[in-house]
Amino acid sequence: MGIDRSSDSADEHALLVGVKLPGSSLEIENTNLEELKALVKTAGADVVGTVVQQRTRVSGATYVGKGKLEEINRRVNEEGINLVIFDDALTPGQAGKIESLLKVNVIDRTELILDIFSKRARSRQARIQVEIAQLTYALPRLKKLWDHLSRQAGGIGTRGPGDKQLEVDRRRLREKITHLKKALDKINKGTLERRKRRKEFFNVTIVGYTNAGKSTLLNRLTGSDVYESNKLFSTLDSTTRRVEDIKNYPVLFTDTIGFIRKLPPYLVASFKSTLLDVEEADLLLHVVDVAKRSFKEEIDIVNNVLSDIFKRVSKSGGRAREVPTRLVFNKTDCLEEKGLVRRLKAEYPEAILTSAVTGRGVKDILKEIDIYSKRDSVNIEVTIPLSDGKTIAFLENIAKVSKRDISEESVRIIAVIKRSHLPILEKKSRVRLLGVVKKG
Repeated sequence: MGIDRSSDSADEHALLVGVKLPGSSLEIENTNLEELKALVKTAGADVVGTVVQQRTRVSGATYVGKGKLEEINRRVNEEGINLVIFDDALTPGQAGKIESLLKVNVIDRTELILDIFSKRARSRQARIQVEIAQLTYALPRLKKLWDHLSRQAGGIGTRGPGDKQLEVDRRRLREKITHLKKALDKINKGTLERRKRRKEFFNVTIVGYTNAGKSTLLNRLTGSDVYESNKLFSTLDSTTRRVEDIKNYPVLFTDTIGFIRKLPPYLVASFKSTLLDVEEADLLLHVVDVAKRSFKEEIDIVNNVLSDIFKRVSKSGGRAREVPTRLVFNKTDCLEEKGLVRRLKAEYPEAILTSAVTGRGVKDILKEIDIYSKRDSVNIEVTIPLSDGKTIAFLENIAKVSKRDISEESVRIIAVIKRSHLPILEKKSRVRLLGVVKKG
């Protein structure tokens, strides 16, 4: 399944196949195939060419029509193609039928993305999440996978396991998925305390389309050295960095996995850590690569995924809430036409124009974060007994302290804290709240 890693990437020669249906356009399909090319490049294969067919509906048997399939077969034979990738999800029956006719490996966009995810996953959590997604995808496709292995190996004893063995394998896959989900639950429980501590700070979560420059922006904002790459899905693990020098109090910046067209819903759902980063944010920075012609479509795709996330929170009994979001237009250094930048400002007056590479606009982002954090903060003056070291440590960790007066028995602290922490301090039996200073 996926790109063959047993051979050098130069041996993987792929033909990409798309279908234009009513309601779409050739321009959209070509954009989709350009993105598919980038995915194939990220996976380490070579793209020989593309094929697009216009249809009123897909073929239930082979997705494309008989004539187009014959054309694909000719190209496979003439151009040394050994991998055919469809831009849309294929049913197990369609994939098996097409493979039997073309006699080469046939995969779809989902399988390609899973292959990339498998390569990119670094943490144990991400690896388990990817494996769950792979097994979920493979479960209804076992027969096709066994048939593919039979053709690869050939000879006696490789003609397929039969219906009984397929059922055994399906049961084993389901058991494996259950086992992995339990392991993932343990990991998630282990990170629960860390997530609780995050709520003590102002949380800024960076979201956006894959390869929009989110990691580069995180590095620019925080001075960190998170891995950057000009490839899709450089990392699948959320990365959080703490910054102390925001005006109000410490801020946590979190970089998340990028979104993409036609990302399977069950794959999005498997990345619970990214969903939690979005759900728990106090501010979302929606980073957009405005150097791409399709940036408006990508804005809509990300917004739709975010909407699905918050709907999922509501359905699961969580508290759906409005998370403030600011558009950050990145890679403005790639826009050679000055007129284009002016048009962007006119069309999106609220967007922040930046270049994570050059540093342009970073001060504007920090200024906006300061404004939003002020809305979420209060100035407090509190006196805590020196014997209550736990509360002192809690306040020192969550607050932007401006003054400390230490006496023999207590410490008097003036600081800025999140408004949500005020009730927590008020409940402390040994804490006397002297007053809340309103900002002008």
